[in-house]
This record gives sequence, structure tokens and C-alpha cells, in this order.
Amino acid sequence: MSVKDEILEKIRSSGINGVKKVDLKKAFGKPCEGILEELKVNEQIFIEKKGVAYFVWTSENYVQHVTQNDPKFKLMLNMFAGVNQSIAKVKAHADVLQEELERASLREAGSKHDDFEGVFNSSLNESSTSIGWVPFDKIREKVCENQNLSKEKFYQMATNLIENHHDRYEISSGGQEGIVMRGLVHGYVRNI
Repeated sequence: MSVKDEILEKIRSSGINGVKKVDLKKAFGKPCEGILEELKVNEQIFIEKKGVAYFVWTSENYVQHVTQNDPKFKLMLNMFAGVNQSIAKVKAHADVLQEELERASLREAGSKHDDFEGVFNSSLNESSTSIGWVPFDKIREKVCENQNLSKEKFYQMATNLIENHHDRYEISSGGQEGIVMRGLVHGYVRNI
């Protein structure tokens, strides 16, 4: 064990009462002063004058010492602990609100998708010709106006709808715009 470790252990073992700096110098000799300064700079110890003598504590023991002997410090520490508890409560409440917001957002996205399918189907039925084929751009205009969607979002949702329900819809290539499948633009759709 090095002299530094021995000094630190002596300070630690003195507890919340601390140890007199002069007693450390007597026990460890001349190198003690430099070691104490190094420990102080590294914030491992705290040195304070009490009366005519200097006392040395480890940082942890000093906090306990001041808490027991200084009513102002104890009051501030309690206030700080109260602030920490309040911050923890606010953070926990914020986490709960964030989870609720995410769930609501998922529900809204799900209901918007359900609404999309309903509006898509009604637009398809309204615009259907005698053979049933409807250009995607005609459906897109109605759905985008009703659902407040961009053209890109419409085709993304339409592609998902067609892929997930290929038993209900048939698509045909051609047209100026539509969904792209297997590298071809499919610009017409009908109910099966």
C-alpha cells in the first residue's frame, strides 16, 4: 500500500468527524503535504479550518459532516432533494404522456388507413364504368381531396391496399399515372 493510499485510508476511517491535518503530518511526515494537496485537487478530500486547526475529510464524509452540523446546508440539501423528486415526477408524467401520444398517433394512423380504404372503395364504385375499370388518377383526385393526402402518400397507401387485398382488386397496366408493380405503371383498377 502506497503512502497516498495509507493517508486516504486514515482520512476515510476518521468518518464524519474528520482528522486533524497536523495529526496526518505527524504520522506520515513531510510527503504528506504534497499528497494532501494532490488529493484535494482531485476532489477526493476536503480540508476546512475549524477553530484553530485544519481538519480533513473524504468528500463523502464531509457532506455527511456538513449535513449534520450546518443547518443552512441541511436545508439546501433537503430543498435540492425535493427539486430532484419533482423533476423525477415531471419526467415520469412526461413519459406517460409521450406513450399516450404515440398510442393515439397509431390509432389515428390506423383509422386514417381504414378511412382511406372506405373512401377508395366508394370512389372506385362511383367512378366505375360498365366494364368496371377506373383510372387511378380519377380515384386519386377524390381520395386526396377527402383525406387531405399528397399524391405520393395516396399511391403508397393504394399500393399497400392492393397488395394486401389482391383478392378484391384487379389492376391493369397503362395510363399516365398509377401504382408501379413489377416495373410497370398500372393506371387502372377495378373490383373483382
